[in-house]
Amino acid sequence: MGKNIFKRILQAAIQYILSIFKWIHTHQQVLVYALLILSSSIYFVYTLGYSSNWAMVVSETRGTNFYRASQQANRLMNQLGFISLIITLLTLAFSSMSRKKFYMSNIVLSILSIIMLIVNAALTLYYNSVLRILYERITEAEVPAYLYITHGAGEKSYQVFDLGYYVTGFMIVTALFLGIFLIKKLRAQKERGILLERLVEANER
Repeated sequence: MGKNIFKRILQAAIQYILSIFKWIHTHQQVLVYALLILSSSIYFVYTLGYSSNWAMVVSETRGTNFYRASQQANRLMNQLGFISLIITLLTLAFSSMSRKKFYMSNIVLSILSIIMLIVNAALTLYYNSVLRILYERITEAEVPAYLYITHGAGEKSYQVFDLGYYVTGFMIVTALFLGIFLIKKLRAQKERGILLERLVEANER
């Protein structure tokens, strides 16, 4: 009796998991472009808050090299993040989320979105690695502890760098999913086009 119940529970769990995968496969186009919206939006918000607290702290001290470098990085990341968000919105405006047949505009915008995600991810990883080293080298003599406390940062905070790695990972995964979907979409369209040509030729005969 106990084994039968366990077997039924296991079968029900497997069926449920399979139904989830089936739903994901059916709605993969919507899900992929929803990920694109989410990743572009999260990255843009991330750049808006980048280096805000700790950069303000060191700007009032002798840690000016780090402050200037962080502001230059922040400016470029924010600009690219904004461009990426605009491209994403254009991609959606051309109905890439729901269009059954992709036209050149859908293809080009999707490829541009992938490129921007990869560029933003690579740039964030580069700047975070460089700035983290500079930040670690700032001594207490350059930034007194009371300044951190005054600005509510407590001790040195590396949260913005750690968060950047998560955001970067999310963008890379999104770019990968979007690339795979685009290849599958174009392949399916090509196969459908060849099939239609054969049907037309068969009817003409």
